[in-house]
Amino acid sequence: MSKTRIVPCFIVFNSLILVCITSCMSSDSKSSGESFPVLRGRYLGQKPPGLTPEQFAPRIIPTEGVQHCFPTFSRNGKEVYWMDYDMEARQGVIMFMRVERGYWTAPKVAPFSGEYNDHSPTFSPDSKRLYFVSNRPGGYGRGDIWYVKRMKRGWSEPVNLGSPPNSERSDLQPSFTSDGTLYFTSEYQGAQWNLGIYRSRLVDGYYTEAEALDTSINTADADYTPFIARDESYLIFASSRPGTRSVETDLYISYHLPDDSWSEPASLDTVINNGYTVTFPWMSLDGNYLFFDRFNDSTDVFYWVDSKIIKRRDE
Repeated sequence: MSKTRIVPCFIVFNSLILVCITSCMSSDSKSSGESFPVLRGRYLGQKPPGLTPEQFAPRIIPTEGVQHCFPTFSRNGKEVYWMDYDMEARQGVIMFMRVERGYWTAPKVAPFSGEYNDHSPTFSPDSKRLYFVSNRPGGYGRGDIWYVKRMKRGWSEPVNLGSPPNSERSDLQPSFTSDGTLYFTSEYQGAQWNLGIYRSRLVDGYYTEAEALDTSINTADADYTPFIARDESYLIFASSRPGTRSVETDLYISYHLPDDSWSEPASLDTVINNGYTVTFPWMSLDGNYLFFDRFNDSTDVFYWVDSKIIKRRDE
């Protein structure tokens, strides 16, 4: 197996190194006019995986270029969003596919994206909002969390989530519990790549000041790309801490304890953390599949695996 990449393939976004840039669609595939395959069924009609991770949607979602993200599906499985990054323009756009008349459409640019640097799309647990990160005007920092709200005829205009949780820093990679509590990546001074995981609670309709998670989660190593369980019972995230098998990051899981602390993070199964760099975990809203991004032989590739994998541990 190849382990040639020593530093993360990040993009500078207003002086902050971002870790959520992807190039899921090449310019050639957008303009070539090639016919799009006929796809029916949930998850682009792909055969569900078992307890061994499999590449998700090969030859449907291209892997050219930098691809740090996950495909976020709506609860009914009929929409998927991700981000396409133009390396030359240094700008991301959010792409989507959806089911129309029983079939998946070819990828298109989301109607609210294309003018600014947009990335990190993720559905709210009820799929009534789609959150993303953008540098568009009206923000508080170098990158803010925004959302669009589902309307009868599409999405609303983008709305800034406000401050807090947004700050003068870049606030990235949002993940939400069912009650609206937000986990995200932001600057964490002294850590590798200055990255750490923060939490902001929703109280009476307003977000509280963001707090860094305790030192069992945030270390001197890089800890980022959080996925929080809908009931806040566990957190999956990427980390470069000691014991990591790859040259960069593996996925770890930590459990939320009754005193609001976190258990010592445990490395996920070796079929996930197999020596390649692994990041960007995301559990499907139906709870059935864990998606993640793996840097696989010089390109980033989407993988998915049955969610039962998080209950299995190495001996």
